Amino acid sequence: MINYDNPKIYQLRSIAVALTFCGGFIDAYTFIQRGGVLAAGQTGNIIFLSADIAKWNLPGALTKLATLVAFIAGIMVVEIINYWPHRSHYWRLMILIAELATCFIVGLLPKTVSNIFIVPFLSFVMAMQTTAFSQIEGQAYNNVFTTGNLKKAVSGITRFVFAGVSEQRIVGLTYMQLVLGFASGAITSAILQRIWAVKTIWVVVGILLIVGSYYGRLLFLRNRLWKKNRK
Repeated sequence: MINYDNPKIYQLRSIAVALTFCGGFIDAYTFIQRGGVLAAGQTGNIIFLSADIAKWNLPGALTKLATLVAFIAGIMVVEIINYWPHRSHYWRLMILIAELATCFIVGLLPKTVSNIFIVPFLSFVMAMQTTAFSQIEGQAYNNVFTTGNLKKAVSGITRFVFAGVSEQRIVGLTYMQLVLGFASGAITSAILQRIWAVKTIWVVVGILLIVGSYYGRLLFLRNRLWKKNRK
């Protein structure tokens, strides 16, 4: 049962898994449909950027560099909002709406549009997503790439099995669920792209609409409860 008085509603497992699914979905989408660039996986982009520089592939290098800069900017924006004392209770919801709108517009753009005008914008909103929704039930996690989640999943399960640390069982299974969510998103994206091509990203629009509506309703109920208790 959901505790509506909980100030950490954004950490709900259901929200975390859904956003991680979207993270895998979008990265697979941009890699296949938008020039082999990862919207969120900046480790891969730095490697691809280095390869493009070595090959004197200027257009490819510029796209990956712009994507990296956009990701950094997205993190900075959320950190600034997070420390702004007059921010709205709904600021995380606004980020989901911005991501939803971006994904919808990207689905309208044909492949003839240069990737430098597409992937960096996705990178920006994904950076905001992962920075704003950075915890699952009190544990730090990442919802747009999965290396850290995989490490924590394996570490938790190993400590439970071989060291008998009972609380690590839940930790390991939680992160493994996130890893599977990311992988499921990437696989689903790759399969659906065979049918819908660039419009496949509209699946994310639908998911974010559901997640945003759910999260927004929880925020509304929580804020109404707080106002009632203050009377």
